[in-house]
Amino acid sequence: MLATLARYAVRFFLLLLPGLGCDGEASPKDTGDADADSDSDSDTDSGTDTATGDCYPLADGSCVEESFANPPALEPDALGVYNLSLGPAEVLLDGQRHCVRAYNGAYQGPIIEVPASGSARSIRIDLFNTFADHAYRSLEGQTCTCTDSMGMDCDPGGHETGHEDCTCVDDSGESCEHTYDFNLTNLHFHGSHVEPDYANGGGCTTDGTLRCRDCSEEADDGAGDGTCFYGDDVLTHVNPGEGTQHRFDLDEDGTHHDGLYWYHPHIHGTTAIQVGSGASGPIIVRGPIDEVEGIANARERIISFSTPSVGENGFTPLADGVECSEDTLSFDDFTVLSSTSAPQVNVINGLRRPRMVTAPAQVERWRFLHAGFLDEVFLGLFRGTDSDCSGYTVDESATGSFFQVSRDGITLPATYESDYLFMSPGYRIDTMVGGPAFADGDTWCLVAARFLQDNGTSGGPESPPEVPDDDAIATAFENDGDVVMIVNVATSYGTATETTFPTSDAVAAVAPSTTIEGVSASDRCDAAAVIDDPAEIDQLAILQVGFFTADDPDPCECDNYNVNCRNFEETDRSVYPVDRDLPIGSVEHWRLAASLDGHPFHIHTNPVLLCPEDNPFDPLPFAHWRDTYLVNTTRRVDAIAYYRKFAGLHVQHCHKLTHEDHGMMELLRTCDPATDSTCGDYRWDTCADGDLTCVQKLSATECALGVYDEAEAAACSAMLAGPEGVCGPNACASDDDCGPGTSCQDYVCAPG
Repeated sequence: MLATLARYAVRFFLLLLPGLGCDGEASPKDTGDADADSDSDSDTDSGTDTATGDCYPLADGSCVEESFANPPALEPDALGVYNLSLGPAEVLLDGQRHCVRAYNGAYQGPIIEVPASGSARSIRIDLFNTFADHAYRSLEGQTCTCTDSMGMDCDPGGHETGHEDCTCVDDSGESCEHTYDFNLTNLHFHGSHVEPDYANGGGCTTDGTLRCRDCSEEADDGAGDGTCFYGDDVLTHVNPGEGTQHRFDLDEDGTHHDGLYWYHPHIHGTTAIQVGSGASGPIIVRGPIDEVEGIANARERIISFSTPSVGENGFTPLADGVECSEDTLSFDDFTVLSSTSAPQVNVINGLRRPRMVTAPAQVERWRFLHAGFLDEVFLGLFRGTDSDCSGYTVDESATGSFFQVSRDGITLPATYESDYLFMSPGYRIDTMVGGPAFADGDTWCLVAARFLQDNGTSGGPESPPEVPDDDAIATAFENDGDVVMIVNVATSYGTATETTFPTSDAVAAVAPSTTIEGVSASDRCDAAAVIDDPAEIDQLAILQVGFFTADDPDPCECDNYNVNCRNFEETDRSVYPVDRDLPIGSVEHWRLAASLDGHPFHIHTNPVLLCPEDNPFDPLPFAHWRDTYLVNTTRRVDAIAYYRKFAGLHVQHCHKLTHEDHGMMELLRTCDPATDSTCGDYRWDTCADGDLTCVQKLSATECALGVYDEAEAAACSAMLAGPEGVCGPNACASDDDCGPGTSCQDYVCAPG
């Protein structure tokens, strides 16, 4: 009893701390002061530029304050538990007062940091959903009331938890389609290699409203109590007023890779509205890369890039005198998130255009996280024409270099120097900057060039139909670039803590191997590249918007957002419990493609070894490990997967979160063939007996391998159109549809 009371007392105290309450304030602490005399801590309001109070004289005679700060560190309670509370939070974004769904009262949550290995490490997180009521809304923007045949309130089942007879209507009585509970939540540890369902060993005890996971029907390593901590379970649902207890055992499968990860909600249909509200935060796992010479003493900055919809035609801010509550949420309309008439605003750590100050010759470690929900972005570093970046110069002599050392939290097998960074939602990039390029009096401008929305460059709401070349990218920076951060270099800031970059060999020495089961990455990638027959591809995944035109509906029913023509929400789980099996211990070739728009493929639990390709978006010339990677309309991508461990259910999906919420996601089962006789029953090309629709979708999927634009999609759709609306080349519904000497076999006219 005393322990429980102490625990709640600690939680109550934490919620009162600055930056962790519901008042929208944050107190970030930078983790690498320039010297002992330079205090770079700052009291930073959640969304408005403030400063340290220290004024740093610059070479031009001006004096500036540093407003950039790393997100605050989240400290565990007395029992070693990190507490995250999702609820309404009042924040300032680009000068606007908004009420959002966020963690611990701030737009973008605090950092959780895990020390370097040495013993088995675990992260304990208790997640609280502090909302009091459900909030049923459709993806078309309607506020909905849901009742069953008896007139009782009900869950519409959009999260596969509701009643079959649940009907939702808006205030005018119109039917609500694609209805979800925007106040339902859960927790995802993005990029982690941990148990997907529950933490082994049992030991979880229900604590008030905090649930444990039932693992009584599974092997719980002899704990015997049938209750376990939740793992990276993205299929669970945390209702208003409830909570879940999580434990992420990082080193269960050897030492977890060190790097930058992040946490965020992962409820299908609700992910975009919550992440778009700033419900996310960084997780740093320390390890050997942090001790490499040239990195260990570098000044470390966490740069979380996000894109709240607070520009013109975006979310309407709170009116004067209106307090933030779950009844006055301003980020509450899904249609705004996906609207091209509501361009988002670029912010760094919740701030619009923060100012960073650093010492001459300082080597900086910039750790980028794309925590946005939709847009891709190019980031470049250019010399400013003045200390406020009112202008900048885009030419080779004025362009800063990025020395990349890590992608998606995994150390690269070699460093890679680039003139710009490309990031899609979910990406993380660790890069070294500065050194000799940072001289006293310099001002550098971090500039974003975004291609998704119609900004005069892309011409439309989709990803560019053609991969832009270097000239097009430079033009985008010059004509449509947005300064997202100002960097002033000044001797007044102190002495550099590091002036030398790490060597490529030193970074490679601490990188995980790209050789799998004795076979090199180059050999595996070479073998994968020559495979063209879909039947020989272990895992084919085409992320796409349905083939259709306004005048000619798609005969293969590849509607909405889907993977291989299947929509996550519309898949019958009584027939297809999972979309594909991934047998533990196997090494498989994934072929990734996209048609109509670009889609960042993201897979949970086990990262994939990405084969090199000639790709101006991500031009790394060597195989490397990733968990998130943009597949654009003109490309096919090969990757090698190794399912080392962790049986359970998880997902792969598009990390443009509005696409995921519309159904561009698959349910995966990592299974052990040694203990599960059904492991392998479900492949990407598995169809149940008699399921004509599935056969149609497979035909469309294979056709889509060659589809790169709308015209080709229409041609593919026409080619697939068979009799009686049956889809597929030479398709048939019966023998009557076939000519002399042929019969209808598996819905295809074949000799015999």
